[in-house]
Amino acid sequence: MAQSVTFDSLNTTAKENMRREIRHALTQKSTSKFPYIDIHADIFEKPENLLAEFCNNFRDAGGKFIVCNKDNFVDILHKLIVGQRYATILNTNHSISPALTKRNLSYITCIDSHQQVDVAIVYSDLLIARTGSMLFTQKFSLYPSVRNITKDIIVVAFEKNLVLDLKDAYQLQQEKNQGILYDFVEIITPTKPVNEKGEENYSPLDPRFILLLIQ
Repeated sequence: MAQSVTFDSLNTTAKENMRREIRHALTQKSTSKFPYIDIHADIFEKPENLLAEFCNNFRDAGGKFIVCNKDNFVDILHKLIVGQRYATILNTNHSISPALTKRNLSYITCIDSHQQVDVAIVYSDLLIARTGSMLFTQKFSLYPSVRNITKDIIVVAFEKNLVLDLKDAYQLQQEKNQGILYDFVEIITPTKPVNEKGEENYSPLDPRFILLLIQ
Protein backbone atom coordinates (compact mmCIF):
# COMPACT_ATOMS: atom_id res chain seq x y z
CA MET A 1 0.00 0.00 0.00
CA ALA A 2 1.44 3.34 -1.08
CA GLN A 3 2.27 5.76 1.70
CA SER A 4 0.16 8.91 1.56
CA VAL A 5 1.82 12.29 1.54
CA THR A 6 0.89 14.42 4.49
CA PHE A 7 0.22 18.22 4.42
CA ASP A 8 3.31 18.95 6.51
CA SER A 9 5.63 17.16 4.08
CA LEU A 10 4.15 19.07 1.14
CA ASN A 11 4.59 22.36 2.97
CA THR A 12 8.18 21.52 3.85
CA THR A 13 8.96 20.66 0.24
CA ALA A 14 7.50 23.99 -0.94
CA LYS A 15 9.60 25.91 1.59
CA GLU A 16 12.77 24.15 0.47
CA ASN A 17 12.03 24.90 -3.16
CA MET A 18 11.46 28.55 -2.31
CA ARG A 19 14.72 28.74 -0.36
CA ARG A 20 16.53 27.10 -3.26
CA GLU A 21 15.13 29.63 -5.71
CA ILE A 22 16.09 32.52 -3.42
CA ARG A 23 19.67 31.23 -3.07
CA HIS A 24 19.90 30.81 -6.81
CA ALA A 25 18.58 34.33 -7.44
CA LEU A 26 21.06 35.84 -4.98
CA THR A 27 23.99 34.21 -6.76
CA GLN A 28 22.94 35.47 -10.19
CA LYS A 29 24.07 38.89 -11.52
CA SER A 30 21.29 41.02 -12.87
CA THR A 31 21.09 44.51 -14.37
CA SER A 32 18.98 47.11 -12.64
CA LYS A 33 15.84 48.25 -14.45
CA PHE A 34 16.54 51.78 -13.19
CA PRO A 35 19.03 53.98 -15.13
CA TYR A 36 22.21 55.23 -13.48
CA ILE A 37 21.79 58.70 -12.00
CA ASP A 38 24.80 60.95 -11.51
CA ILE A 39 23.89 62.96 -8.43
CA HIS A 40 26.80 65.34 -9.06
CA ALA A 41 25.77 66.27 -12.60
CA ASP A 42 24.00 69.53 -13.44
CA ILE A 43 20.22 69.35 -13.28
CA PHE A 44 19.74 71.24 -16.55
CA GLU A 45 21.52 70.66 -19.83
CA LYS A 46 24.15 73.29 -20.58
CA PRO A 47 23.17 75.51 -23.54
CA GLU A 48 25.33 75.43 -26.64
CA ASN A 49 25.52 79.24 -26.91
CA LEU A 50 25.80 81.05 -23.59
CA LEU A 51 25.31 84.51 -25.10
CA ALA A 52 22.16 83.48 -26.98
CA GLU A 53 20.80 81.86 -23.80
CA PHE A 54 21.31 85.07 -21.82
CA CYS A 55 19.91 87.39 -24.49
CA ASN A 56 16.76 85.28 -24.93
CA ASN A 57 16.09 85.03 -21.20
CA PHE A 58 16.92 88.70 -20.58
CA ARG A 59 14.59 89.85 -23.36
CA ASP A 60 11.80 87.43 -22.39
CA ALA A 61 11.93 88.72 -18.80
CA GLY A 62 11.40 92.30 -20.00
CA GLY A 63 14.90 93.72 -20.47
CA LYS A 64 16.15 95.63 -23.49
CA PHE A 65 19.70 95.28 -24.75
CA ILE A 66 22.10 96.57 -27.37
CA VAL A 67 25.15 94.56 -28.39
CA CYS A 68 28.22 96.70 -29.05
CA ASN A 69 32.02 96.64 -28.87
CA LYS A 70 34.69 98.82 -27.32
CA ASP A 71 35.02 100.90 -30.50
CA ASN A 72 31.37 101.92 -30.88
CA PHE A 73 30.24 101.75 -27.26
CA VAL A 74 30.56 105.49 -26.60
CA ASP A 75 28.76 106.38 -29.84
CA ILE A 76 25.86 104.07 -28.99
CA LEU A 77 25.67 105.39 -25.43
CA HIS A 78 25.62 108.98 -26.73
CA LYS A 79 22.87 108.21 -29.28
CA LEU A 80 20.82 106.48 -26.61
CA ILE A 81 21.03 109.40 -24.17
CA VAL A 82 20.29 112.01 -26.82
CA GLY A 83 17.58 109.93 -28.48
CA GLN A 84 15.72 109.37 -25.22
CA ARG A 85 16.18 113.05 -24.28
CA TYR A 86 17.62 112.30 -20.87
CA ALA A 87 18.39 115.65 -19.23
CA THR A 88 19.64 114.67 -15.76
CA ILE A 89 22.11 111.79 -15.87
CA LEU A 90 23.39 109.96 -12.80
CA ASN A 91 26.69 108.28 -13.64
CA THR A 92 27.94 105.72 -11.10
CA ASN A 93 30.51 104.25 -13.50
CA HIS A 94 33.49 106.59 -13.15
CA SER A 95 35.47 104.89 -15.92
CA ILE A 96 33.17 106.36 -18.58
CA SER A 97 33.12 109.88 -17.12
CA PRO A 98 35.78 111.18 -19.56
CA ALA A 99 33.76 109.86 -22.50
CA LEU A 100 30.61 111.64 -21.31
CA THR A 101 32.51 114.88 -20.78
CA LYS A 102 34.07 114.64 -24.24
CA ARG A 103 30.59 114.35 -25.75
CA ASN A 104 29.39 117.39 -23.79
CA LEU A 105 26.99 115.29 -21.73
CA SER A 106 26.50 116.76 -18.28
CA TYR A 107 26.09 114.30 -15.43
CA ILE A 108 26.08 114.02 -11.66
CA THR A 109 27.71 111.35 -9.52
CA CYS A 110 25.36 111.34 -6.51
CA ILE A 111 21.85 112.40 -5.57
CA ASP A 112 19.97 113.08 -2.36
CA SER A 113 16.63 111.62 -1.37
CA HIS A 114 14.68 114.58 -2.77
CA GLN A 115 16.45 114.76 -6.13
CA GLN A 116 15.19 113.11 -9.31
CA VAL A 117 17.12 112.00 -12.37
CA ASP A 118 16.04 110.83 -15.81
CA VAL A 119 18.49 107.96 -16.17
CA ALA A 120 21.22 106.21 -14.17
CA ILE A 121 24.28 104.52 -15.63
CA VAL A 122 25.47 101.54 -13.62
CA TYR A 123 27.93 98.68 -14.10
CA SER A 124 27.03 95.02 -13.74
CA ASP A 125 29.84 92.77 -12.51
CA LEU A 126 28.35 89.57 -13.90
CA LEU A 127 25.56 88.40 -16.17
CA ILE A 128 23.75 85.12 -15.47
CA ALA A 129 22.65 83.30 -18.62
CA ARG A 130 20.30 80.76 -17.03
CA THR A 131 17.90 83.42 -15.70
CA GLY A 132 18.80 86.49 -17.77
CA SER A 133 19.82 88.27 -14.57
CA MET A 134 22.41 90.91 -13.68
CA LEU A 135 24.67 90.83 -10.62
CA PHE A 136 25.72 94.05 -8.91
CA THR A 137 28.13 94.60 -6.01
CA GLN A 138 28.91 97.60 -3.84
CA LYS A 139 32.25 97.93 -5.63
CA PHE A 140 30.56 99.83 -8.46
CA SER A 141 27.24 100.86 -6.92
CA LEU A 142 26.82 103.94 -4.71
CA TYR A 143 23.47 102.85 -3.37
CA PRO A 144 22.01 100.03 -1.27
CA SER A 145 20.06 98.93 -4.34
CA VAL A 146 20.09 99.58 -8.06
CA ARG A 147 16.34 100.02 -7.76
CA ASN A 148 14.59 103.09 -6.33
CA ILE A 149 16.86 105.51 -8.20
CA THR A 150 14.96 106.25 -11.39
CA LYS A 151 12.70 104.52 -13.88
CA ASP A 152 15.37 104.12 -16.59
CA ILE A 153 18.65 102.29 -15.90
CA ILE A 154 21.44 101.93 -18.46
CA VAL A 155 23.54 98.91 -17.51
CA VAL A 156 27.08 98.50 -18.86
CA ALA A 157 28.46 94.95 -18.88
CA PHE A 158 31.03 92.84 -20.71
CA GLU A 159 30.37 89.54 -22.45
CA LYS A 160 33.52 88.11 -20.83
CA ASN A 161 31.70 88.38 -17.48
CA LEU A 162 28.86 86.15 -18.65
CA VAL A 163 28.38 82.94 -16.63
CA LEU A 164 25.89 80.08 -16.79
CA ASP A 165 24.23 80.16 -13.39
CA LEU A 166 24.35 81.54 -9.86
CA LYS A 167 26.83 78.91 -8.70
CA ASP A 168 29.31 79.96 -11.40
CA ALA A 169 28.71 83.62 -10.53
CA TYR A 170 29.70 83.20 -6.89
CA GLN A 171 32.63 80.99 -7.80
CA LEU A 172 33.98 83.61 -10.21
CA GLN A 173 33.48 86.34 -7.60
CA GLN A 174 35.54 84.34 -5.11
CA GLU A 175 38.30 83.79 -7.66
CA LYS A 176 38.45 87.51 -8.50
CA ASN A 177 38.50 88.55 -4.84
CA GLN A 178 40.85 85.87 -3.49
CA GLY A 179 38.13 83.84 -1.82
CA ILE A 180 36.29 86.82 -0.29
CA LEU A 181 32.77 87.74 -1.38
CA TYR A 182 31.42 91.28 -1.16
CA ASP A 183 29.16 92.06 1.79
CA PHE A 184 26.53 93.32 -0.60
CA VAL A 185 25.51 91.47 -3.76
CA GLU A 186 22.29 92.25 -5.61
CA ILE A 187 20.89 90.07 -8.39
CA ILE A 188 18.16 91.58 -10.53
CA THR A 189 16.10 90.04 -13.30
CA PRO A 190 14.37 92.68 -15.45
CA THR A 191 10.59 92.93 -15.47
CA LYS A 192 8.03 94.45 -17.79
CA PRO A 193 5.33 96.08 -15.63
CA VAL A 194 2.09 96.64 -17.52
CA ASN A 195 -0.82 98.83 -16.41
CA GLU A 196 -4.55 98.15 -16.82
CA LYS A 197 -4.47 99.52 -20.38
CA GLY A 198 -1.74 97.08 -21.41
CA GLU A 199 0.91 99.81 -21.54
CA GLU A 200 4.42 99.46 -20.12
CA ASN A 201 4.50 101.38 -16.85
CA TYR A 202 8.03 101.69 -15.45
CA SER A 203 8.89 103.26 -12.11
CA PRO A 204 11.91 103.48 -9.78
CA LEU A 205 10.62 100.33 -8.08
CA ASP A 206 10.24 98.50 -11.41
CA PRO A 207 12.72 100.29 -13.69
CA ARG A 208 13.38 99.70 -17.35
CA PHE A 209 16.79 98.07 -17.83
CA ILE A 210 18.66 98.90 -21.02
CA LEU A 211 21.78 96.76 -21.25
CA LEU A 212 24.78 97.81 -23.31
CA LEU A 213 26.56 94.50 -23.74
CA ILE A 214 30.17 95.01 -24.80
CA GLN A 215 31.69 92.10 -26.75
